[in-house]
Amino acid sequence: MSKTQSAEALLDALQSEGVVVIDEETDEVSTTEAFEADREVYYDTYVTMGDTEFHESVADVFDLDSAAEAAERVDELDVSREEFATFLTLRSNVDDSYTTVELTTMAQMATELGPETPVPDAVEHLDDDSYEAFVDAHDRCVVTVWKLFCDPCEAMKEQLDDVLAAFPDGVPVGGVAGERSPEFCRSVGVNAAPAVVLFEDGEPVERITGRTDPAPLAERIEEVYGV
Repeated sequence: MSKTQSAEALLDALQSEGVVVIDEETDEVSTTEAFEADREVYYDTYVTMGDTEFHESVADVFDLDSAAEAAERVDELDVSREEFATFLTLRSNVDDSYTTVELTTMAQMATELGPETPVPDAVEHLDDDSYEAFVDAHDRCVVTVWKLFCDPCEAMKEQLDDVLAAFPDGVPVGGVAGERSPEFCRSVGVNAAPAVVLFEDGEPVERITGRTDPAPLAERIEEVYGV
């Protein structure tokens, strides 16, 4: 392709490539289950990756001279790990006739059209920009970690009322999307979901990972907080 296609043409391309589907009745556009299944693999690899490895990967994919140059480009263009993972998923799913600029634009579109946050509505939604203020504002608080395409997360959500009842009264509970909050996950040493991180005086004092039933969760919280 000698000339970059328009956004409308690229959306049509995403549909023809099986990346998105358009509802005939509502015109709502969403990513397909098949594409999301592939993207999950790249999410698991890149979204929680450390800065050095991430920048080295960007440099390798885009033929940049160094990880330092990649870091500058990432900061300049505000490229998220989620967008990078989506770019790699697209590159592996579509034909090779698209330019890098077109694939980058398509990745941004697919990222925006992807599933909503996996964080349940019953907890305060947090991200890498807001979790520190949330933690600093409370003597004790809890931050839960959820991920897309996570069967244990969905199972724990089915017991969410009982899970939330396991936390002491007056202790606020927030939640982050693991794929979209790599800084939080790295800062507390969590690389799995679901996860429950207990904070006291601004510091993580306990990490509970994996699906946990409400009763043992309550027992562990009582041991940590003494309530």
